[in-house]
Amino acid sequence: MRTQVNKAAIAKPHIVKGDTVVLRRGKDKGKRGTVKAVFPAEGLAVVEGLNIVKRHNKQGRAGAQVAGIIEKESPLPICTLMVIDPTTNLPTRIRRVRTAGRSERVAVRSGATLPSGAKG
Repeated sequence: MRTQVNKAAIAKPHIVKGDTVVLRRGKDKGKRGTVKAVFPAEGLAVVEGLNIVKRHNKQGRAGAQVAGIIEKESPLPICTLMVIDPTTNLPTRIRRVRTAGRSERVAVRSGATLPSGAKG
């Protein structure tokens, strides 16, 4: 269930689709994965290979749905994830810097500019 949130109150997330992240707490603490989707309004992100849950599905009408137990990734809070610096391969904080009228993501650890992610 998704809640309605004021669009003006939503801050840009420091994590975007395609980033490599590490989980800082929880049952999969210390594991790394690639971000598959980000939901800024809810403050959640889906990471490949992390927070795997089992979903029990019934057979749908005319075989439209696969029956059985399916494993899938469940969303994680963005605050529990930390971006991996591509140059040092270590977790780093992200800083937003304005250059030439646009906002860029910069790794605090090495100062390297990170890709902003595709809008879509």
